[in-house]
Amino acid sequence: MKKILPIAAALAAVVALAGCSKRITDPVGTAKPSLSPRTTETAGPSASPSAAATDTASPGNTAEASHEPGSITGFMEGGVVDPDDVPELVAALAEHEEYRDMSIQSITYKLYEERQAYYVVLQGEGEATHPVYVFADGSIIPGM
Repeated sequence: MKKILPIAAALAAVVALAGCSKRITDPVGTAKPSLSPRTTETAGPSASPSAAATDTASPGNTAEASHEPGSITGFMEGGVVDPDDVPELVAALAEHEEYRDMSIQSITYKLYEERQAYYVVLQGEGEATHPVYVFADGSIIPGM
């Protein structure tokens, strides 16, 4: 009995480690889904190689993606923005009465529910800070 217990423990450890390492190195399910649909067929080789090359994404498509409605030019998440560089953002805040008399403490690029936004921290006189998200279309959502 004394010989079986260490062997069983060693065997259980080997099986557990093998099971854990399989999950860590298994790439299935780790790829992020693409936002753009694919138009190529993957069933078999094409009769003409040039037809397959025209169906794939080209560098021109990525430039169009950066100018989609709701995108912010030069967006880089976490990047700091100077208020003088975004007069449209300052104007959007000035249109709302509750933010009109507040000063801008900081502006950074941030994603909000997968949408590009400016994360603006405002402060009124003698008040706590008020974070808000301002989108490219000028809409404002209070932050948390």
